[in-house]
Order: sequence, then C-alpha cells, then structure tokens
Amino acid sequence: MNHTGPSVLPVMLDQLRLLKRDERVQRGDFVPDGHEGFEMWEGPSGFRADSFVKQIYRRLRSVKVPKET
Repeated sequence: MNHTGPSVLPVMLDQLRLLKRDERVQRGDFVPDGHEGFEMWEGPSGFRADSFVKQIYRRLRSVKVPKET
C-alpha cells in the first residue's frame, strides 16, 4: 500500500460500512491509511475480512432518488 500516492482518497467514514467478518475483501474496498483517512485496497481479493489486522470498509451503495414527474 502506498501512503503518499494517489490511492489515498478523501473518503468520509459516513460513506463506508465495516465489512462483516465472513465477507470477502475485494479491490475497491478501503483500509485506514494511518493518517485519519482511508486508502483503497489494491491487494489480492478473496480473503475473509477477519483475516486482516486492520478493519476493512466498503463504500455504501448510493440510493438513487426517482425524479418527480
């Protein structure tokens, strides 16, 4: 993981959810970067979230509001 590169993103905690222990980690998930921010996970996928030392987060799905007609 690169703590100074472009993968460090300004993601807010309220945009993420903590993965459940039996969920599989995938690319695009987030890990804490050690500087009160988050870094996108770019490593291998398929591991269970509880096999990591750091907590793993996933972006919440955005809810699309239907347009009024």
